[in-house]
Amino acid sequence: MITISDIAAEKIKDILKVEGAPNSALRVTATGGGCCGPQYEIMIDDKSGDGDIVVEREGAKVFVDAVTAKALSGAELGFISDERGEGFVLGFPKGMPSGGGCGCGSSESSGGGCGSGERSGGGCGSGESSGGCGCS
Repeated sequence: MITISDIAAEKIKDILKVEGAPNSALRVTATGGGCCGPQYEIMIDDKSGDGDIVVEREGAKVFVDAVTAKALSGAELGFISDERGEGFVLGFPKGMPSGGGCGCGSSESSGGGCGSGERSGGGCGSGESSGGCGCS
């Protein structure tokens, strides 16, 4: 099951309020394969679909279809802000699911980015020890 960090929950509510859709949610979906495995898209959605899992924290909701939920088992939706920008990240605080890892062709940052060879926390472009996905 995916979880939502406190900061991500606040950002979800802020974004939905600014977009004029305070009763909507974010949807996380897996797409494609690529060198890092599935890529994930995050978008605003106004209703859950058949078979969706609805994850909620502090009034913020995330819709995840069953296939994506399985791929993100143990993941946490977080939010980061640094000198490169800000945005949502998917991290695996307890390590990537078996078979995870990354082999993209560019190193993004110290601490385990794409192609860096570090897999201790799993990770793909997050630069965080907890790992995450974000290769493109």
